[in-house]
Amino acid sequence: MKIKKRLSEMIMVFFVSTSLISTLEGFLGMIFFPEVKMDYSAFFSPPLLGFFSVLLGLVTHSKKEPSVKQVLFRLGLHLVLIEILVFGLNYLSGNIFAPLVSVVLALSIALVFVAVYVILWLIDQKSAMQFNERLKVYQQENASGTK
Repeated sequence: MKIKKRLSEMIMVFFVSTSLISTLEGFLGMIFFPEVKMDYSAFFSPPLLGFFSVLLGLVTHSKKEPSVKQVLFRLGLHLVLIEILVFGLNYLSGNIFAPLVSVVLALSIALVFVAVYVILWLIDQKSAMQFNERLKVYQQENASGTK
């Protein structure tokens, strides 16, 4: 069951990341590169980045319960790896950005990173609330049935 849950979480991270990356690319492209016209191959960039981001997220996985310090370190490492991935892929494809664009891109990547984790946390909170409500109903049904 644990593998199924982890796989489900990875798929959710992929789709949330891909959606946010697409939005980010659209905004930054309109602001910094309005003259650039994209072809259909540009649609593959967000899912590719989302996929690699999910793979890089394996650095946050642990078999043991990590401490808060370990979690924060692993999240920081994950963010740094994603930043290296994005800038590295751009560099390899010949895209070198001006310093301002680089700073904005790095901050935007961090914002997307945080947004993904916030969205996942909100989804987990909703699931936990639904579970607790079902548990209360179950306990009330069993308490009234045993009297």
